[in-house]
Amino acid sequence: MIADRVAWPTREQRDNPAPGVIYSANVYFGAPPELVSKAKFLRVLNIEHKTYTYWHKRPYLSTGPVVSAVQSEGVKRVFGTVPIESDGSVAFSAPSGLPLHFQLLDERHRALQTMRSFTGVLPGEQRGCLGCHESHSRTPAFETAGLALRQPPRTIEPPPWGNASVSFPRFVQPVLDQYCGKCHQGDGEGRKTLDLTDRLGFLIFSEPYLLLTGRPAWGRPYEKPETPPPGFGIANILQVEGYDQRDPRAYQTPPAMSALSYHSKLIEIASSGKHHDVKVDPVSLQKLIAWVDTMAPYRGAEEVREIEDPEFQGIDWLSIRPRVKTAPTIIRPGPVD
Repeated sequence: MIADRVAWPTREQRDNPAPGVIYSANVYFGAPPELVSKAKFLRVLNIEHKTYTYWHKRPYLSTGPVVSAVQSEGVKRVFGTVPIESDGSVAFSAPSGLPLHFQLLDERHRALQTMRSFTGVLPGEQRGCLGCHESHSRTPAFETAGLALRQPPRTIEPPPWGNASVSFPRFVQPVLDQYCGKCHQGDGEGRKTLDLTDRLGFLIFSEPYLLLTGRPAWGRPYEKPETPPPGFGIANILQVEGYDQRDPRAYQTPPAMSALSYHSKLIEIASSGKHHDVKVDPVSLQKLIAWVDTMAPYRGAEEVREIEDPEFQGIDWLSIRPRVKTAPTIIRPGPVD
């Protein structure tokens, strides 16, 4: 019998369950060869559980309050980063009871490769990872304990914005206002060709958001305009919903470093200083990078929680009253005694 290795929380510990440990002897195992030695950090992300809903409407083919125009998903949150050792090993203390996924980052915190599934740990649990895209037909080569396993697990270094969730109104639009507004808003000359004024576009989404993301398509193959307007799609996200289920390309893993922040025109303009000497501050640049690498969410938890609880005819007939603003935040796992 395998002994239970989980530190199940007591009722006194339910709001603060113990973390677990996630480790890998080599994050490059199974990854494309061009990634080797490029990854300097591992980004730890979370898509929050949806405990909120207004139940009676499903706008934009999404469940509950809409979060993104790119795909039907939940709120994105970046827990932070941990350094990858020179031999490719990594080990860190991870929050328990939460779905986690990871990205390999370069020295500028740009995503090189993104995990397309989830993992997690229970309190006190230790879990190993065989790297990107584990092969089910072969075992990894034997490796002695990596540098990361010869020392205590690292602590996740939080991002400069703390624990705030990612959203366009808080992470991107203020940066556009500060660094681009002089030319592309108000009386600026550049507004004639590219208007970055915060204004309503389609449904809940602002026009600058739709422009930078390339106006994502749902339920049909994505087709970029033959002559796209300035700024169109420069975030360089993946058009997740823009594939037909019968399209073989929908089941292929995109090549490493071909999308998101590593190859984003938006990030290049914001960081290179080549566009009219524009060079955003380091924290603003990290916010832009995080927004692109989390697949351009529009709303975060802060915006969702501003939506009032629904009221509609028949709501009192429901066994569980739907809530948004007052929806609970559930900590998993709960106590077992």
